[in-house]
Parts: sequence; C-alpha cells; structure tokens
Amino acid sequence: MFELPAISYKNGGMNRQNSLQELPADTVVAADRDNARRRHILIAFATSEGQTARIAGALAHRLTELGHDTDIANLGQSTELPGPEQFDAIIVAASVHAGKHQDSASSFVASHKGEFATKPTAFLSVSISAAANTEQGRERAKEQVNTFLDSLGWRPDDVEMLAGAMHYSRFSRPWRWILKLSQAVFRKPLRQQGWPDLTIDREFTDWAALQQFADRFCARFSSLAS
Repeated sequence: MFELPAISYKNGGMNRQNSLQELPADTVVAADRDNARRRHILIAFATSEGQTARIAGALAHRLTELGHDTDIANLGQSTELPGPEQFDAIIVAASVHAGKHQDSASSFVASHKGEFATKPTAFLSVSISAAANTEQGRERAKEQVNTFLDSLGWRPDDVEMLAGAMHYSRFSRPWRWILKLSQAVFRKPLRQQGWPDLTIDREFTDWAALQQFADRFCARFSSLAS
C-alpha cells in the first residue's frame, strides 16, 4: 500500500525578525498583508489503496503554491492526530470502498464537529462512481457523499467529488474474476451510465479539477480578509 508520511508544507520566505528592518516601508506593509491572508490548513485523509494519499499530497502542494501552510494527516495510520483547533481551515478527504467512506474519516469528523463549525471546512470524496461520464452514472457518487454527510450532520463549506483509480492487477484472483463477471453481466446498464472498464489498471483522477477545488476553497480566505 502506498504510504504517505506526515508532512508539513510551509510557505518559504526570509526570516521576518531579522530582515524587516532592512526592507522599505511599502514592502513591510505588503508582507503584513500577505501574512494576514496566509492560512494554516489541515488536510486529513483516509485512503485504502493509496490514490487519496496522492490526491492529498497534490492538494497540499497547490495550497502551498497559493501561499498557505498545510499539514497532512493520514487518519488510518496516525496514532496522535493534530487537533483541528490548531488550524484555520480543515479539508477532509476520503475514498469510497464497498459503497461507503472509511470509518476513520467518519470518526474524525464526529469527534471534531464542534470545531468544524467555527472555521472553513471542505469534504473531498474520491470514488470510481465519479469517473462515470454521464449524470446518471455520477448520481451514485452524490448519493455516497450525501449519506456520509447526513450520517454526521456535517455541512462543509465546499464539497468536491473526484474519480480515483482502479488497481485491477492488485486484486486477488477471486476478486478479479468477480469484476470480470460483473462487467459482462451488467455491460449494457454500465455503458448506459457511462461507467469505465474496471478490469484494467487505470487512473481516473482529474488533476485540473483538484487544482480548481483548491483555488475555489482559498478564494474564501480572500473574501474573508477583504
């Protein structure tokens, strides 16, 4: 399984204490404005096969490019998770397996729902259902997201559904046989709903959509600071 260690991304820059006195006044004002807009964002993710971990890493990279600091926490591996109260915003990412998101993601949200109500939050759902190329096919992804959020009574400020990846070759022989049989038996309805072939290794994630999600989420900070 792909494992992502705990990572902290810090927006680079000069040592403020030692160098501000050497800067022109207008530069110091600009630096103060940038610091006021910078946020410390937690990305808490749950992954089963590694694709959501890759997505969390790419999301952290984009948020850093936008001038923010980010911490990444693997909900399935971390024994001591950072408390949401330490951060200005929270993004929870989880993937769908056997029709539901990971229990570790549910437990994290349930344990900190009070803190979530006091700051910007977002939910990023990763599933194969989101890879369907028709609205009818993607409806299943929406149902899975609504089930997760309704069960927790959580209403994040933003929700994004991304397609994950199919690692067919990693499955056991019985599971590969079941997938092939399902594709054959339900071929017509699957095609009508725009489902992809699930009997090959393939990545479906729309990385451009992930970047747009990051940009949209960070736009909230600009509106709050203005």
